[in-house]
Amino acid sequence: MTKNRLTTLDEHHMIRIRDRMERLYILAESRMQRTFSRPALEITLKGETAGQAWPHKNLIRLNPVLYLENQEHYLKQTVAHEIAHLIAYEHYGSEIRPHGREWQWIMTCIFQLPAERCHQYDTRRSSSRPYLYRCFCHDKHTPLSAIRHKRARRGVVYLCATCRCPLTFDKANPL
Repeated sequence: MTKNRLTTLDEHHMIRIRDRMERLYILAESRMQRTFSRPALEITLKGETAGQAWPHKNLIRLNPVLYLENQEHYLKQTVAHEIAHLIAYEHYGSEIRPHGREWQWIMTCIFQLPAERCHQYDTRRSSSRPYLYRCFCHDKHTPLSAIRHKRARRGVVYLCATCRCPLTFDKANPL
């Protein structure tokens, strides 16, 4: 899989995602005793974000690279996470917090899943930050985008988020 290249999913994967979405809606409708409108689906999301819900547009956007690399967990957790946003918005209105108690209730009580805000997927293949920097006091890499790498090469100094030491270029990400 090539980095920064849009990955398209074959029909088998599209059916799996749409089936999961429909099962989640049926479950929510059964437990909440009402119907919900079905969203549009785009599988065009890039970078480190696994999914996005756009309640005002009734739209779900998913990351094809992260889906392909984490299929079972992605179908179970990430798709439910995004659907819960749309259901919370449609049921409770636009004044709720994105990961507030209404969304958490849908995740835990309706879908019986953990109400986790962030994923733990390896994003090296989907990330648009292929330049690895490190600070002097940590062994850990900090990835920067091509734009920030170019700025660093021109003299902009970026600091480690942990220790606030200057970051220095180490290497391009091999993935």
